[in-house]
Amino acid sequence: MDARELLSGLDDAQRAAVTSPAGPLCVHAGAGSGKTRVLTRRIAHRALAGDLDPNHTVALTFTRKAAGELRARLGALGLQGSVAAGTFHSVAYAQLRRHWEDRRQAPFELLTDKTGLVGELLGPRRRLASAVVAEIDWAAARRILPGDYLERATRARRRVPLPGDELPELLRTYETEKRRRRVVDFDDLLALTVTLMQSDQRAREARHWSVRHLFVDEFQDVNKLQFDLVRAWLGDRGDLFVVGDPHQAIYGWNGADARYIDRFDEAFPRRRFPDVEVLHLRDNHRST
Repeated sequence: MDARELLSGLDDAQRAAVTSPAGPLCVHAGAGSGKTRVLTRRIAHRALAGDLDPNHTVALTFTRKAAGELRARLGALGLQGSVAAGTFHSVAYAQLRRHWEDRRQAPFELLTDKTGLVGELLGPRRRLASAVVAEIDWAAARRILPGDYLERATRARRRVPLPGDELPELLRTYETEKRRRRVVDFDDLLALTVTLMQSDQRAREARHWSVRHLFVDEFQDVNKLQFDLVRAWLGDRGDLFVVGDPHQAIYGWNGADARYIDRFDEAFPRRRFPDVEVLHLRDNHRST
């Protein structure tokens, strides 16, 4: 597929988003405006122009189904298997496994269900496990430490399922028990990767070499932990493209913060990223 074919059928705003030399680039894309089409065609257009290496490109989204759709669309554009398209968790886990393998460390197993472990820790009160897990998830998404939990939960008017200091203490016990069993939960995959990128220069440089072009779909749904991971993977470079719609945020329960897309130019200030740009897709092509 040549450049003319890649741009055919796009409206003016879509074409601008595909071809803009800006970076970081944020595209606000309303319902039916073709956000995934723009993301995949931007990758293909830059690859065709020699401005992007597909083998050093990562496209992130939130579900395995969405990641599969990205891979299928990229394959149809001639990029079959070259771009790493996956969820935040799968891409982070792959990096951690590679790091553990390089260090000849036994990999941690993935804890896919927190409720069982939390229920064990609660003992006779195991009926509260789901409510406690919700608080664990809430704190992890916002990177809240156990010692700060009560203050932050009170400020957010959370219904704390355990009295007094019991929940912060259970948060600490939960972390200790995971380490004892050598397991990590899904939030750990992101937090450990952020820590690795911040504390290990060799790992950071290796990651920045392997991931040179970063694309994020549904950016309105990132929480603080996911945003910190994007920033760690990006480093001081500007090769970031994000697309989303602040009015379609669906992961508020998991700490999603639409301010990251609403105030993109604050998250990526021009004094550090002089080529930052925000574009808008306003036309709904899905319905009249």
